[in-house]
Amino acid sequence: MGALYLHIPFCQQRCNYCNFFSSTLIELKQQYIKALQKEIELRCRYLPSASLNSVYFGGGTPSLLTSDEINQIFDTVCHFFTIPPHAEITLEANPNSLTQEYVKSLTSTAINRLSIGIQSFSNADLQVLGRIHSDKQAHLSIQYALQYGYSNLSVDLMYAYPLLTLEQWKKNLEYTKGIPHLSCYALTLEPSSALSRQIQKNIYTLPSEDETMAQYQMLIDYARSQNMEHYETSNFCLPGHYSVHNTAYWQNQPYLGIGCGAHSFNGHSRQWNIGNIPLYIQHMQNTRTPEQFLSLENLIFEKENLSVTTRVNEYIMTSLRTMWGCDLDYIAQQFSPLYAEQLLKKTAHLPASQYILQSSVLHLTEQGALFADAIACELFFDENGNLK
Repeated sequence: MGALYLHIPFCQQRCNYCNFFSSTLIELKQQYIKALQKEIELRCRYLPSASLNSVYFGGGTPSLLTSDEINQIFDTVCHFFTIPPHAEITLEANPNSLTQEYVKSLTSTAINRLSIGIQSFSNADLQVLGRIHSDKQAHLSIQYALQYGYSNLSVDLMYAYPLLTLEQWKKNLEYTKGIPHLSCYALTLEPSSALSRQIQKNIYTLPSEDETMAQYQMLIDYARSQNMEHYETSNFCLPGHYSVHNTAYWQNQPYLGIGCGAHSFNGHSRQWNIGNIPLYIQHMQNTRTPEQFLSLENLIFEKENLSVTTRVNEYIMTSLRTMWGCDLDYIAQQFSPLYAEQLLKKTAHLPASQYILQSSVLHLTEQGALFADAIACELFFDENGNLK
């Protein structure tokens, strides 16, 4: 079983903090969809199995697709892959896209899960972030989703950005009460983003580390009060509502990424497509066979063959972020017992506040979870198989 990611790069407006590949060239949408369909055909054998656990329309703003366009793409997916009845089919959506009419139209598609990028329920904060929806649209998007049967619903919120107070953060969290899945990310300030430039000009100021930690602790406390499981550093859900698709990433499972800027992983190598829509469309129009596509390496995609050490390090990085933890027995079986033995010795000297060792599985504490990536780096191996 595998996971399929479909990148829809179009946006009405680029958010102030965004560093994902996106474009406002919406007039290219129809040509892009045809190119997307062609790449699905050319790369359908990339995964070890033709059966998919999940299909994820990400972006960009996938909710700029009409229901007919979603069906057009999904029909192509179904032609080349097997989609079992229980498969998770997610559409990322912006609140301003989720009008009552649009959500109703989605019921004629295979979409069975919505992931709504709300970020905040405050108009002032939305302006800072460069979001184009309003607080009213944020509330209505949830209302319409539930009204038309999308009970498998996820909401994205952001914290640790300029002007966010604990009072507003508490309100943002409480507005999601009853939503089964919550993704909450601290602002990552990208140097090339508009918000980064505004901060450099002292228009805005980032919160302190203490303020960020207070917001994160409030998030954890709120999720616990709602009986949500903290199953990944930034993700919380009611029992049984894990993101099947994202869990595949975190559990080192193969996935295929289709579209501009999309990434793929087959267990041994990683590759990613170029972030140039016109060039992507041109190459897809002129490519007829899978062999021709493979010949386009370094033109339309780049590929990295992963060493055993790199694969171990990536497993450590992703697994430590989850409630399932870093399984030393899995490392010993999949890679080498030597890696597991070194990790066991190393973690014996880490501060107890950072991790908990349960049998042969490493878990981060709540305190350690906020610094998951930094802690993981302390456990990385060099190319000779030795801890750095």
